[in-house]
Amino acid sequence: MTTERVGVGVVGVGLMGHRHAENAAWHIPGARLVAVFDADRTVASRIGQELGAPACASLDELLENDDVRVVVVASPSRFHADQAVAALARGRDVLLEKPMAHSLADCDRVIRAAEHGSARLQIGFMRRYDPAYAEAKRLIASGALGEPLLFRAVHRDREATLLPASRGVVDMMFESTIHDFDLSRFLLADEIATVATSAAVLIQTRDAHEHAPNAAINAVRFSRGALADIETYWGALYGYDVRSEIVCATGTAMVGHQQRTRLDVYTAGGAIHDLFPGFLERFGDAYRAELADFVGGTLERRPPAVTGLDGRAAVAAALAGVASYASGRAEPV
Repeated sequence: MTTERVGVGVVGVGLMGHRHAENAAWHIPGARLVAVFDADRTVASRIGQELGAPACASLDELLENDDVRVVVVASPSRFHADQAVAALARGRDVLLEKPMAHSLADCDRVIRAAEHGSARLQIGFMRRYDPAYAEAKRLIASGALGEPLLFRAVHRDREATLLPASRGVVDMMFESTIHDFDLSRFLLADEIATVATSAAVLIQTRDAHEHAPNAAINAVRFSRGALADIETYWGALYGYDVRSEIVCATGTAMVGHQQRTRLDVYTAGGAIHDLFPGFLERFGDAYRAELADFVGGTLERRPPAVTGLDGRAAVAAALAGVASYASGRAEPV
């Protein structure tokens, strides 16, 4: 008996796309990598050779390959909407990395493209697939902890991303904070009503007037009254640190085991343990589970776990954060 393997094409094979391509080629029994495309043809050729898949010269060439049934869009986010629409219009199921777009109009364009035909659209919020977050969701949804009331989140990247001051908090909101906007909606099962964002340059050796903020605190209110407090910080230096706490009426769920391994070393100088250096290490299992689930859904034709409307809601919150930083007040979503 043979098991059908779904052909996967990956668009954009930089850091994130490379991992998706590796997962399709090596780690997901129901998938096979059949094509890659990147605007940098040298990168595409190298990854294609490494993983045994042809490197396409264009997106159209990848979409003309009848073996491609799933398209993973992991290109720079300014290309997401156009590339997703092109793939959906050709009847390909699309796993679209976040953010799905930078405007609500483009989000709606992507959603319409999915609704127009039979292709499936899922947004790449992989944290929902992390075992600890998935279990927290199960517990909260079961009612075991009572009504969810408060979501607190920490997202700290080890490296600082130095951007010109003119960028404001756009990149932070759309590349990092957007994960916690989505998680808060997912775990509280409610819609974000307003976002108030305060941000600053917290790099002591840098001129605060020359660089965009690398730290932000986001105060979020939800439609039914719940609250969220979301910290985003680029430049923590000590490691990649993602934690969440969901305070409910009769209990609290906490996610955020930061040790990369269970090894602790004790010496006269104290105790030490290793930390995660980055998101690929911390959420490696989640990325595999996400693609495996999406590929399985292609065979079974079941609805995606993270919808276009979920992606749109997260973009709307990110836009509110950008607007709040500019206005100095809470902005509606």
